[in-house]
Amino acid sequence: MRRCIPQLMLLAAVMCVAASSPAADVRDDDKATERWSSEAVERVKALSGMIQGWQQAAPDDKSMLAVQDEAGTIRDRAEKCVTDFGSRLQSVKERLGALGDAPSTAAGDIREVRQKFEAEQKAAEGQLAVCRLLSIGARDIRDGVAQQRRDMLSRQLLNRERPIWTAFSEAVVNGFSGDRQRTLSFEPWPAVGIGLVLLVVLLPIALMLSATLRSRFDVTPGDDAARLPNSAVLARMYSLRVPVIAGTLALIVTLHVAGAVPPAAILGALLVSAAVAPLIQILVCQGMQRCAEGLPARLLMFLVLAASALYLTKAEAYVPSDALQLLRAGYLLLVATVALWLLLRLSRREELAVVRSLRLPVAFGLLAGPVADWIGYRNLGQLLTLGIYGTAAGAFLTWLFMSSLGQVVNQLRPSDTESQSPLRQWLGYGQGEAVPGIGIVAWLLRVLTLVGLGYWLLFSWQVSDSDTATLRDVLHEGFTVGAVHIVPSKLFLAALSFFLLVALARWLRHQLGERWLTRTTLDSGARQSIVSLTSYAIVGVAIMLALSMAGLDFQNLAIVAGALSVGIGFGLQNIVNNFVSGLILLFERPVRPGDWVVVGGTEGYVRRVSIRYTLIQTFDRADVLVPNSELISNQVTNLTLSDTFGRVIVPVGVAYGTDTRKVRDILNKVVREHPLVVTHDARVNPPRILFMGFGDSSLDFEARFFIRDVDYKLSVRSDILYAIDDAFREAGIEIPFPQRVVHMASADSDATHDGDTPA
Repeated sequence: MRRCIPQLMLLAAVMCVAASSPAADVRDDDKATERWSSEAVERVKALSGMIQGWQQAAPDDKSMLAVQDEAGTIRDRAEKCVTDFGSRLQSVKERLGALGDAPSTAAGDIREVRQKFEAEQKAAEGQLAVCRLLSIGARDIRDGVAQQRRDMLSRQLLNRERPIWTAFSEAVVNGFSGDRQRTLSFEPWPAVGIGLVLLVVLLPIALMLSATLRSRFDVTPGDDAARLPNSAVLARMYSLRVPVIAGTLALIVTLHVAGAVPPAAILGALLVSAAVAPLIQILVCQGMQRCAEGLPARLLMFLVLAASALYLTKAEAYVPSDALQLLRAGYLLLVATVALWLLLRLSRREELAVVRSLRLPVAFGLLAGPVADWIGYRNLGQLLTLGIYGTAAGAFLTWLFMSSLGQVVNQLRPSDTESQSPLRQWLGYGQGEAVPGIGIVAWLLRVLTLVGLGYWLLFSWQVSDSDTATLRDVLHEGFTVGAVHIVPSKLFLAALSFFLLVALARWLRHQLGERWLTRTTLDSGARQSIVSLTSYAIVGVAIMLALSMAGLDFQNLAIVAGALSVGIGFGLQNIVNNFVSGLILLFERPVRPGDWVVVGGTEGYVRRVSIRYTLIQTFDRADVLVPNSELISNQVTNLTLSDTFGRVIVPVGVAYGTDTRKVRDILNKVVREHPLVVTHDARVNPPRILFMGFGDSSLDFEARFFIRDVDYKLSVRSDILYAIDDAFREAGIEIPFPQRVVHMASADSDATHDGDTPA
């Protein structure tokens, strides 16, 4: 019976676990997965046959992308299936391991449970194998389609059509063809009426706003090259542009309602360009109303916006193909010319020496797309133009955002001066008050900006999601170098987690030291110990978590520990000694920040106790880094360890013949009248006036007393000496100076001593 009790308890636990699991839901999910896997197997076979048929006749890029996306969907579902059934298989193996070996004398219920778990194990292993095969097959299909797309893209990029001069000569001789897909129409009513109503409503408002800007910011004509505040530059430019913007908006609505979408799109680009141009002017001209770089920068922005608007409205359908080719060549020529103009102007600035050094390769890059289009490589020219100009635009916008963010962060940081930035005043922060979390927010915004720039570069170079599938596989699945398997995504997440936790440790250190612990009754040393130990603990957790997320097996820590022990034995004794000593100082706290200590020949205040050294600031304000091992192994004098009391000894000498008891009373009165002298405290002795002896020139006394704060030892001693001098002067007591009797030998005695006799 006793042997059966453990088996019955184990069986009850297993049955409870089995009963608590939703068996019906699991069976339904398994059936759904089996149906999907069987369908996916057939679909993978069909896609493989389709790809083999592409060898004779390759389809268009849209069909390839559809097959590639479908293969990616199958692979994602197969990977999820592998994860789910892998965890289920591991759980079943753990339950079988909990049952132990299968003895022949086991109870029938235990055998049934074991058979049930073994059946689940076989089913999970079979489904796991199918899902793994599906994942591999879908990946092969996707890689095959990607390779065919790359081959087709190479053929398209190297396909040469007629050059631009041939198209121009044929257009001059034969005229333009009429193969346009759409015809531009214009319905005047009610478009003209709506436009006039908008013009009547918007124009007076725009004129009033322009007058308000002129009066509010004192906009007067002046030197265009003079540096002005940003508000004045914006007011000047917007005061001139607001009426134009109002009229352009009315005209855009008129053309759009009338059905002339392409002209409305061009005017819309002009409207956006006019609205954004003052901001570009401030950035490029740096406070001047006009500069040589302003016009090409604004013109380039308008050309880019106009091309984007025409592309979104599909304006190419309204133009014949041969005319569209000439218009595109002319547009690319104009864009390249304006871009080179802007590059030339920017390279002449002294502060942009980097642009001047890279002027030639940048110029070649700006001309690469248009030149390829002119000589007949249309697809290559389009790819280079969008990629290079899109990269330049993305880099410019990223730099603009980073610079603006840096200026905002600098304005939000606390300043030691009395004048605070307008942004801090608007947010209500006082002098020296820090904005919480501004560093973390700025860091996250910079990271998001860089991520957005990456996506923009993929869009500019026309890289689809299917094209990046292989890169995603490398990032998520990793690669093997020798015997080490490296997963970049895990490394990135580990590094991100480590830096976030380190930033959290810094923020928590600041909050604990500056705010939270200051409201408690703990002294400064205890507060700093808590702050240091908390930050070290968080950093330690960050290191362990980062190593775990990176995939480090902690079973190999024995090897790491062995390597560390060898390193310690060879040359790291002092580092480890200081580290352990620092931990002892933080926990035992024989030396705390703010203590007055004497270590060897160093005397001063303890400012910080770190994990490796202790910072002592001498009375000359020199920082001395004392290794922690010296504080543990050597003698240390701490004048403020248990309390702040300190003894002061003031020696005084009076002339012989002075009433000694009167001197005693005067000294006792002077000492007891000082506010820092301890007169009634059981922990220390009261002030004492001692007659020390008869000196060579004076009667020697000493005033010995304790003060409440030893930090004021020298100042209290000075105050007592001032008071003694005043009291002795008032009582007529003389403080003597040393007296010496000097005997001078005469000349006659010197001559007699030498043997000479007077005449």
